[in-house]
Amino acid sequence: MKKATTIKEIYSVFAHEKFLKADDKDFYVDLYETDFKRFVVALKNNEIPSKAFFIAGQSGNGKSTVLNLLTTNYPELEDNFEFNYIAGRTIFLYEDIDIVDILIMIGNTLTKNNPTLQGKFFEKLQKLEDVKDGLLEESSTNSDKSEENLGIKAKIGVGAKFLSILKASVDLESSYKINEEIRNDARRFFKIKRKELIDLINDIILEYKVLKNDGKSLVIVIDDLEKKDNIDNLFLKDISLLNELNLIKIVTIPIHIHRNETFPASDVREFGLKLKTYDDNPTKDIELLRKVILKRLENTNLITEEAINLAIEYSGANLRQLIKIIHIAAEEALTFDSETITDKEVQEAINRLQRDYSSKAMNMKTFLNDILKDKFYEDNSTNLTNIARATKMELVFAYFNGIVWYEVNPIIKNILSKYTKQWNHF
Repeated sequence: MKKATTIKEIYSVFAHEKFLKADDKDFYVDLYETDFKRFVVALKNNEIPSKAFFIAGQSGNGKSTVLNLLTTNYPELEDNFEFNYIAGRTIFLYEDIDIVDILIMIGNTLTKNNPTLQGKFFEKLQKLEDVKDGLLEESSTNSDKSEENLGIKAKIGVGAKFLSILKASVDLESSYKINEEIRNDARRFFKIKRKELIDLINDIILEYKVLKNDGKSLVIVIDDLEKKDNIDNLFLKDISLLNELNLIKIVTIPIHIHRNETFPASDVREFGLKLKTYDDNPTKDIELLRKVILKRLENTNLITEEAINLAIEYSGANLRQLIKIIHIAAEEALTFDSETITDKEVQEAINRLQRDYSSKAMNMKTFLNDILKDKFYEDNSTNLTNIARATKMELVFAYFNGIVWYEVNPIIKNILSKYTKQWNHF
C-alpha cells in the first residue's frame, strides 16, 4: 500500500478487509506498546516448552496486525524463536470448529512446506487406522450375529473418508475446510483417539525440530478463532488439550471468555483501547487513533479535523470500526465529487452503519439497555450468552483499566433509544 494522495486512494487504504503486512510498516501505529513489551519479555524469558499464551480483546482492535508484525517490530525474537501462523479466517472457513480440527491443522502447518515431513505426518495418521481399540481384531472373529457384524463394520468405517484424502495426496487444508463430511468423519475418528493424535503431533514437532537443528523454540500462533460464532465450548472445555503439545502456543480468544469463571487458569494478556475511562475521563488512546488515520494520508488536507474527531468519537476506540467509517465516508465523497471528507460524509457513514446494526440491536434491546445503564451485567447463563453475542456482533465493546466494564457501541446508541421509546409507547 501507499499513502493516500486522493479521495479514491483513501477509499482503498481504509478498506477494512485489508490487513497490514511487513511491507506496510509506514502505516503501523504501535497501539499497545507497553503491554506488548511486557508480553515479549514474558515470551523471551519463558522456560516452559509447552507454554500457552492467550491474547484477549475485542474483535477488530488490531490483535491480528500486532501478531502478524511480531517479528517485524521485535526482530530479536527471530534469534531464539521460529513462528508458524494459523489464520483462522482462511483455514477455518466454517463456524463449528473442533479441537480435532486445530490439532490436525497444527500438524499440517508444520509439515506442508516439507514434502518429506508431510509424508511422515500423513503416514502416521494413516497408521492410526489400524489401531481402533481392538475393532479390527474383533471383526476377524467368527460370529453368527449378522447385526453385530454390521455394527462392527460401521465402526471400522469411521475415519475412512478422512484418511482417504491423505492417500490421495491432495491438499489437506483445502479439502478439510470445504468438506463438512470429511471434517465430521475426522472428529468421530479422533473422539476416542485424542491421546494418539496428540502423541502423533508431538512426534511431528520433535522431527521438525531435529530437521531444523537450530536450537530455536517453536511457536504456533493461532489467530482469528475469536471471530467465530460457536467457539465458546472449544475454549471452555477443550483448549487445555493444547497444553499437551510440546511447543509454545499464542492463541487469540474472545474477551468474554477470559472473564468467564470456568476458563482455565492461564496466562491471558488483554489488549484494548478506550476513548475514556470508566469515570468518563478522556484517554491518550484518542491520539493513537488520530495517528492511525493520519499515517495513511500523504495529503492530510483531504479530510477535515472535524471529520477525524467525529470518526474517532463514533469508533468506540475499535480500530476496525474507525477504518470502516473513513472508508464509507470516502465512498460518499467520491459519489458526490467532494474534494474533501468533512463531518457531513462521516455522518453519512455513521448513518449507514446504524442501518446495518439496527435489526441486531432491536433483537437485543433489553440487554443492551442494561449495559447502557450499568456498564456491567449480572453473571448468569443468559447474560453470558448475551455478552458473547453482543461483543461478537460489535453491539457492545469491552474495556478495561484496572476494572472491567462494557459500553454499547456508540453507532447504535441513538437507534437503541428510538427502539426503546417506540417499545414503551406500545
